[in-house]
Amino acid sequence: MKDKKSIEFRTIPIDVSYGKALYDVYIVIENDRCKVLEELNSLEIKDRADIIDIISKMATVSNFKSPKIRSTLKKYTYGEIKPKGHRVFYFRKCGNNIILFDYRIKKKDSLGDSVYKKLEKEKQYYEQEFTRLHK
Repeated sequence: MKDKKSIEFRTIPIDVSYGKALYDVYIVIENDRCKVLEELNSLEIKDRADIIDIISKMATVSNFKSPKIRSTLKKYTYGEIKPKGHRVFYFRKCGNNIILFDYRIKKKDSLGDSVYKKLEKEKQYYEQEFTRLHK
């Protein structure tokens, strides 16, 4: 099991040009590393901007819908942001805050059930930690 002291949830700022944020957006920091930010920062500017735009709209527009967002995945309790094969996994907790917890890239087809099961376990762990830290 992961060391609970190594988990942190850091709020990411939403540019004011999107309007007032209705929801806080957090990233998971584990052992002083953030997989989501590391991967996003390695993307080309256009791809990174597309993902940041979607996240910003999710935070500022009530019930924001997009074909690039799946709120829940079949059999699982988390969603994904999926522009052009980039996949950012998130869940909502404690007042509908958005928590970004993983990033993968897969251009075609599915990642496979074993990957989604592993992500579900990670999500459950992060959800418990977020709830414990944000009561």
